[in-house]
Amino acid sequence: MKKLALFLAMTLLLASGVAYAEMVEGSVASVDLEGKKISVTKADGASVDIWTNDATTYAGEVTALAEMIEGDEVKIEAEKDAASGNMMAKSVEVPAFAEEAPAAEEEPAA
Repeated sequence: MKKLALFLAMTLLLASGVAYAEMVEGSVASVDLEGKKISVTKADGASVDIWTNDATTYAGEVTALAEMIEGDEVKIEAEKDAASGNMMAKSVEVPAFAEEAPAAEEEPAA
């Protein structure tokens, strides 16, 4: 029984140090280039601040934080930084939206 309790305690202790990634999707409310921060408004209206660093990767329509603008729809994979408590972006994607196909012209009736 003591071994089981010790095993469970060690498992919980180890698990608490593991960072779990979270996918944040929404609209860019603001971009702070100096602070390397993106503020995102999620679909439920909640606002989330996510910081970037040199390890953050970019995909889709942007290749850097400086290319992001208010209103961009984003998908950000982030995890909580243990030291600061901030959400840190691992990857940022601004998906490319498919252009609408031009409407087919109708042929005149004969």
